[in-house]
Amino acid sequence: MALSAVFLNTIIYAQDKWKVMVNDKILLSTTIEDEAKNMITIKATDLKKKKDFVVAYTEAIKQNDWERSMMLYDENDRELTQQKGSKLKIKNNTLLSFFKNSKKVSVYTWAFPTDPSLKAAIRVRRVHLCTLVLQ
Repeated sequence: MALSAVFLNTIIYAQDKWKVMVNDKILLSTTIEDEAKNMITIKATDLKKKKDFVVAYTEAIKQNDWERSMMLYDENDRELTQQKGSKLKIKNNTLLSFFKNSKKVSVYTWAFPTDPSLKAAIRVRRVHLCTLVLQ
């Protein structure tokens, strides 16, 4: 009986999580969607290094037959780039170029079913992972 209670608690408390990294340094690691708390200030000098900006998203319970995408949006809610999968990886100089026309860049994710009929029948909300501000 105790083992089944532990298993049930694990399922109830399982949450998706994500990490945001620049130059292999973790700037944010969280399970909570919070636009105010998930604000990250990045120095322009950090983005001049020939490394990458990475967001790694881990689903607590993997949904088979669903496809995840990760996107960057500017402060006017225009999409800057999109990548399929649970990992977004962009060269620092590309990210730096996004800040030429926007003071903030937000990272979002969503997942859609791969079945076209199911995809057409549901509404999916994008999940805010973090907002980047250039210092």
